[in-house]
Amino acid sequence: MANEMRTFVKVVSDDIQVTERLNQIFKSRRNTYEVDALDVINNLNGTSYCFQNEKEDFNKDVDFPSNEMWEEFIGPKWMRVEYDSGTLPEDCTIVLSSAWSVPIPFLLKLRNELQKIDPTCYIKGTYEDESFDPCGAFVAGEFDYDDMEDYDEVYDWDAADEDDFYNESWFEQLFQLENDLERAYLEYLQDRKDNPQDYE
Repeated sequence: MANEMRTFVKVVSDDIQVTERLNQIFKSRRNTYEVDALDVINNLNGTSYCFQNEKEDFNKDVDFPSNEMWEEFIGPKWMRVEYDSGTLPEDCTIVLSSAWSVPIPFLLKLRNELQKIDPTCYIKGTYEDESFDPCGAFVAGEFDYDDMEDYDEVYDWDAADEDDFYNESWFEQLFQLENDLERAYLEYLQDRKDNPQDYE
């Protein structure tokens, strides 16, 4: 069973305004490098939510998102973000750490938000539990397209201890799964272009 999931997100776009929006979404309310789920919700919504220890007269009904909002914007019980900006979106590093599962609602919110700037923008990446069970890849793009698939090989801890190249091979297969999902998505886009009548 998953404990802490790490999700590695890549944003595919050549629009520098997408980078600017990423910088806004992943800005810490405390002006630190630590970005959490409340930062993300605040930056997407223009709200000013906080945790109880951050406000003297904290009122959960006013100062903290409802369960429904949390489910809509984040998904898992908690989420932290490691973010490093680049010039173009593809140069930005986004690593999400979350409880138990991939934060799918947030990934879809992120996709939708960035597509307001660049309609052709899509996101892709990989995810891994700390035990590598589960792990896999995903893609989310235009026309509400999203696909996620677990990598079905079982991680062999003994082999990893004995073989210096085991992890390298393992991650190559994981990245191949990401490439396969991306290829399927691009083929879907081409098919929509070639056969628009099939998507009416």
